[in-house]
Amino acid sequence: MTIAEMAAYLKARDRYVVLSHDGPDADGLGAAYALSLALRAIGKEAVPVVADRLPPKFRFIDQRDAFRSLKGGAALPFEAKDSVPVVVDTHDLDYLGSASEALLAAAGKALIIDNHELPGAATDQALYDAFGAEGVPVLLDESASSTCELVYLVAKELGVELPLDAAEAVFAGIVYDTGSFSYPKTSDRTFACALELVRGGVAPYTIHRRMYESSGSGALLLQKSVVSSLEIRLEGRVAFMALSREDLAASGASYEDAEDLVNIPLQDKGVEVSVLFKENAEGRLRCSLRSKGGVNVAHVAQTFGGGGHKTAAGFTCASPLDAAKADVLQSLSESLREDTRRG
Repeated sequence: MTIAEMAAYLKARDRYVVLSHDGPDADGLGAAYALSLALRAIGKEAVPVVADRLPPKFRFIDQRDAFRSLKGGAALPFEAKDSVPVVVDTHDLDYLGSASEALLAAAGKALIIDNHELPGAATDQALYDAFGAEGVPVLLDESASSTCELVYLVAKELGVELPLDAAEAVFAGIVYDTGSFSYPKTSDRTFACALELVRGGVAPYTIHRRMYESSGSGALLLQKSVVSSLEIRLEGRVAFMALSREDLAASGASYEDAEDLVNIPLQDKGVEVSVLFKENAEGRLRCSLRSKGGVNVAHVAQTFGGGGHKTAAGFTCASPLDAAKADVLQSLSESLREDTRRG
């Protein structure tokens, strides 16, 4: 599906619930917020939702208190069965959280707007088949820097000039998913979108300050704890770190404050892949992977039921920490050998 086809589909229907993956980041939240406001601008009913709660780190995105939390059965302004859910920033419908999955089941149909890689030989057809005969209309562009970039282009196709708060949400999502315009998927189209957003009133330093200079002291204590767990393996090419729920509780930080810590070991010129295992307050363990590009960590994550981009990916661990660490180490060892042979 093209940008124009997605815009035409959105124009043809009246009510939308816009949601992202479990533990949403700035790209997923920014895309959900901006798309909801764009749809409202053309006379549609649209509500952005989160499965649990809006992460404190990204509350600045929701300047209108528009997000509804599905936790505890928060009421929507219309019945789920009468709406079309739009899933943004993931095509993995098992990565939405139980509350969001229940909403999709009630609606019986959905749209997907995403920029992540499909696993292996999978095609769009696998996604179209996800909801049976009716299919899932999918806008999947793996070349896009972020889902926010795609949402911005959809909004333009809808004829909507985003209000400043929605434009700031889109800019934040682009900054987050491009590593401040440094990751490989950052393209001339990405910079063109950013330029238009800045010309429309977005102040880049304001977004930077909100995202990277507004944490509490708990975030620093969390960083101290996580970095103290650092291990360098595979002849200096892989870094491992871990965050336990006990460390999380002791720091007083939020789970989302740990998200960017996985990038720290990449400062070492010899480290090619950084791995961070994070346990949330409920004990769910998730693995985040970052790469300098020699190893496609999306392929590594896909072997464990996850996904992502070539340089940034993740998955939810089905095994305890020690076992998961051994499995990832084995997978990365094989990937690094392949990279060495290619070199």
